[in-house]
Amino acid sequence: MDKEKLIAPNQIGYLILKDDGAVLESGGELKNDERSANVIMGLLNLTESIDESFIPNSSCERITIDYEHHSYSICMSNRRIYIVKLSKTQNGATTSSSSSTSVYNDANEGGNINGASTSSSTVMA
Repeated sequence: MDKEKLIAPNQIGYLILKDDGAVLESGGELKNDERSANVIMGLLNLTESIDESFIPNSSCERITIDYEHHSYSICMSNRRIYIVKLSKTQNGATTSSSSSTSVYNDANEGGNINGASTSSSTVMA
């Protein structure tokens, strides 16, 4: 992966999207990954459609999608959407995941949404 785009030592991929979902840059395991870009844009559109009275005066700053062996961190700045895929393995050992919920099963995990063991957390400011 391009060392310039490496923002974390455990980073294994990245996507940079325009605010309309078009891929501007990509690398690592997310190189040219249009499918993940489309799924993430759908998730962002869903968060924008949440009723404001449910969470007043709040906007999403970062969304984290957490899997057993990796996670995705998604944030927006300057009309760009930054997606970083991070590995949870360090020195061959996998860190544990805190919860298990079926959210989105990425292509690396077989495409079975109903049986996926994943967790998700949304950080709101």
